[in-house]
Amino acid sequence: MPILRADQFPIAFDFARSEAAAVRGADGVVRTLAANVPRFDHDTTGKPRGLLVTSGSDIGGQDRSAFDPLMLPAALTEGEDLKAREATVYHAFVPLAASQTEGGVSAASPEQFAAGIIRRAFYTREAARLIDALIRSAGHHLVIGTHAGFAENRDGFARYRGKLWQLPLGLGADGAALSSVEHKPLITSGALLAQEAGS
Repeated sequence: MPILRADQFPIAFDFARSEAAAVRGADGVVRTLAANVPRFDHDTTGKPRGLLVTSGSDIGGQDRSAFDPLMLPAALTEGEDLKAREATVYHAFVPLAASQTEGGVSAASPEQFAAGIIRRAFYTREAARLIDALIRSAGHHLVIGTHAGFAENRDGFARYRGKLWQLPLGLGADGAALSSVEHKPLITSGALLAQEAGS
């Protein structure tokens, strides 16, 4: 799946939010967007900061996105051949605390924001569910992408688009993810990810 631009977001995701919410536009001006309009945030210089997801002021007011599994090749989402469903999902993300976001306005400088970027890679056989779980995390979403197959595990990292993406921590030896054979990763499910994101 290629990296989606902001104007392509409605093609891949169904988005909902029950209330209006603030965001900084490309012109640096903070404005309020209507309910059900996704917020693609920017810094004061107009540089994009990705999709902003927050919890909202009331229960049920949070930003909610549902990924359309038809955006992925059928082999990754259908059928009983588990080998064919193996995928690596990449997610670049800045939590609200790191972006110093309050009320939809991020106070972090460009350097602080860049320092807060977390790049993670996940091995999964449920790519669509995993993407759904990732996009629900509160913060700024910079990249979400996937490809078929497991990327090579390089001492706990995967390489994608010229950057290193950290594989899930927890089970490992000497900084490398455990595997049954060389470069064969463990599977991370959407349910495990949801627990990790909530902790």
